[in-house]
Amino acid sequence: MISSRDKLLDVAFDEIYHNGYTATSIDKILKQASMNKGSMYHYFKSKKELGLAVVNEKVNSYIEDKYSVLLKYEENICDELMKLIKNRNNFDFTCGCKLNNLMQELSPIDEDFKIALEKVYFRFENIIEEVLIKAINKGEIKHNDTKALSMFVVASLEGCLGTAKKSQDGNYFQICISQLELFLNSLK
Repeated sequence: MISSRDKLLDVAFDEIYHNGYTATSIDKILKQASMNKGSMYHYFKSKKELGLAVVNEKVNSYIEDKYSVLLKYEENICDELMKLIKNRNNFDFTCGCKLNNLMQELSPIDEDFKIALEKVYFRFENIIEEVLIKAINKGEIKHNDTKALSMFVVASLEGCLGTAKKSQDGNYFQICISQLELFLNSLK
């Protein structure tokens, strides 16, 4: 059974993803969660504290769960990376990337959110860097700067997701991401 705190976080994560942090109201979150303000303030002192918990727990877990699976591969590492990146089944191209949306909305206006989101972003880049290091060590690709390459891969992925979001069309994502795949294949 899910705890009241977790239910609140799940609902807040969904509401913030679909409407943005600024446009999401505590009242709407509480209504969706079938909870009252007293319950919410038992767990979180403010909307900002709830939002930071969403970033630190839900967004971070989303990235960790989705991408750390790549660390188990011992061969065809870049192929597995691209397979995972290209698989956007059930992805909402209307709403876009959970991490990047918040980064775009909140990093310029709130230092606490900037720090929390940057931490998640850095972990995302670190996972990709670990994958790329493994691919290099296995002789699958050649590259000298895995840090820069991991930043490029994540930035490319986020840019492709943004391109699809602007058109609200997953075909744009596939067209765009194919260029990242061509680039990674050129490193073989």
